[in-house]
Amino acid sequence: MKSFTAPNAAEAAVAPLRIGLVTPAWPGTATANGIASAVAHLATGLTAIGHDVTIIAHWVDAPHDDPRVIVLDDQPVPLVGRLLFRLFPDRVIRRAIIARFIKATRAAIDRHGIEVLLMEETFGWAGEIRRAVPIPVVATLHGPHWLHRAIPGRPRRGPDARRENWEAAGLHRIDGLIAPSRSVQDQTGVEWGLPNLPTTVIGNPVSLDRSAPPAARLTVPHLLFVGRFDRIKGGDLVLDAFTRIADRHPDCRLTFVGPDGGIAQPDGSSLHLAEAIARLPAPTRDRIEILGRKSRAEVAALRSTHPITLIASRYETFGVALIEAMAAGSAIVSARVGGCAEVLRDGETGFLVPTEDAKALADACLRLLGDPDLTLQFGRAAQADVAARFSPEIIAREVVAFLAPICRKR
Repeated sequence: MKSFTAPNAAEAAVAPLRIGLVTPAWPGTATANGIASAVAHLATGLTAIGHDVTIIAHWVDAPHDDPRVIVLDDQPVPLVGRLLFRLFPDRVIRRAIIARFIKATRAAIDRHGIEVLLMEETFGWAGEIRRAVPIPVVATLHGPHWLHRAIPGRPRRGPDARRENWEAAGLHRIDGLIAPSRSVQDQTGVEWGLPNLPTTVIGNPVSLDRSAPPAARLTVPHLLFVGRFDRIKGGDLVLDAFTRIADRHPDCRLTFVGPDGGIAQPDGSSLHLAEAIARLPAPTRDRIEILGRKSRAEVAALRSTHPITLIASRYETFGVALIEAMAAGSAIVSARVGGCAEVLRDGETGFLVPTEDAKALADACLRLLGDPDLTLQFGRAAQADVAARFSPEIIAREVVAFLAPICRKR
């Protein structure tokens, strides 16, 4: 692994780059997905500082007028693939997606002259694309699959083992690697080993409305959680924490936003959100509003009306929900995990509490609920901090400084 140190502003001045960005959805406004949000904000920042951006998207989720968008087309699966699908559906789907990506990347090179492709590490797509195209491919560790292990240790067989093997191998075929946090870079090195290639840590950008007042100015006792109901995002810990809060605060309410992914149980079953809610005492259930999946714009509107946000994740590569809450000026209580522990300044822009500790989450929320001045102080500080560190233009400059030597050394 070759670590990269960002040059100063004078050294970072480079001719405009022609960058291809891969995203699950474009423009991403109707898709609640951290990668889609991060790519959209990065594209905004790159364009604002004078670079050319071409988007390669799995699908279009809303009308747009961007002329440089290439959507993966549907390609028929050959007969052999259809037969193999019955035995190894993950292999067939992966091959089909890689073929579509290669076609789209070649189109982006021919039509728009892209000179580097930046994409996620998922399924090792990046490594296979790099073998088929003449430009550098750089991967971002948005969510390496080791995060999703149901039990400790690297799986030896089955779809999860294949996916980890594909992703680990893919890292050895690319030209550069961006980690959104030091934590995910280091842990990926422990789990898979990192190749000897240019590597850096650059956070994800977030959209800013500098004229918006901080949500923490509101004195309503409303808590917000945005995330899947699953083990990684810690939805079960949020419900446990809120039960403790509700016992001690008669008026507090919780808004729960996100899809129901279920939480694996020791007996092999899955606990889903409706069942988890049904297990709570009736007075607590009545103060929880379940909204399900919402668009990026709908989530932003909810953030502006909730002064306190909970982050209960068992791990985060970075913490998109965290920086979105900071940008809204919300006072935050977050588990001290992954990228969240690197972004949030404990006691200055929010509270960091031990992971998997519902009591600590509850106690920190209760402290904020009882101290509106501290809540507002955290909200204002968080808003200023995220603007200084994670605006689209700031992150775009860091990305360009890393990509330029990779593009232009050839």
